[in-house]
Amino acid sequence: MKNFWGYVKRDMFTVGCTGQTVYVYDDKGNELKKFKDIIYAYTPMFCPQKNIFVVKSTYGMLAVYSLDTLQLIKKFRFSKVDGAQDDGFCFSCDGEYFYNIERHIDSLKTCLSIYDTSSFKRVKQLFLDDTSQVLSHIEYDSQKNSLFVLGFIRGHAGTLNHRFVAQLQNEMLINITKITEEEYDFIEGYKHLEIMGFTSKAKEWSGLKYSGYNLSQIESKKVFLSDYIK
Repeated sequence: MKNFWGYVKRDMFTVGCTGQTVYVYDDKGNELKKFKDIIYAYTPMFCPQKNIFVVKSTYGMLAVYSLDTLQLIKKFRFSKVDGAQDDGFCFSCDGEYFYNIERHIDSLKTCLSIYDTSSFKRVKQLFLDDTSQVLSHIEYDSQKNSLFVLGFIRGHAGTLNHRFVAQLQNEMLINITKITEEEYDFIEGYKHLEIMGFTSKAKEWSGLKYSGYNLSQIESKKVFLSDYIK
C-alpha cells in the first residue's frame, strides 16, 4: 500500500492521494485508475447521493471526478493564494452543494464558497469582507440537518481574540459558542485527520502528535462540532 496522505472509502470504491497522484481502487484493492490533474492534492471526499468525488489541493485547486466513468469532470483554481488552502470542506447531505473554506485576499483571511455540484459553478461566497473572522473547518451534521463551522476571531490589533464553534443558517453564523484554546486545537487537529481518513502519514505530521495526544486510536473517537454548541 502506498503512503497516502488522504485515503477514503465508500461502498465499492477507495480513493487515495499521494500529493501528486490520485488513485482509485475497487473493493478488492485493485487499481482502477490514477490521475495527475492537480498538484499538492491531499484530501479526497465522496459526494453523498452522487457518484462523484472531489480532491482539494493546497495550491488552491479542486478536481472533480466521476465514479461511473472514472474520468475527470472538471478542474479549476478557486484561488490564486498558494500553499495555504488546507481548510475544511464538505457536501450538503443531499449532495447538491459543496462548501469550501477558501483564502482569497491573502493566506490569513478566509471566506466560504458554495458550489452547485451539477456544474461546480460557485453560486455564493460568504464572509469575504469579514477580515476579523477566520474559519478552519466546516461539516454537515446529518443528525441535526445543519452546517457547523470552527473558527476564531482576531481583535483590532490583529491578535487572536477568541475561538468559537457556530451553526451556519441562512448564510449567517448563529449559536456562536466560545471554546478554549485547548478545545480549538484538539478539534482542529482531529478534523484535519478525519478529512484525511486518519492515515498514518497524516498522523505523523499532525500538530496533535506534538501536543502529547496519543493518535494510535484517535479515529475511534467521535467528535462533532455541534456537540460544542451551548
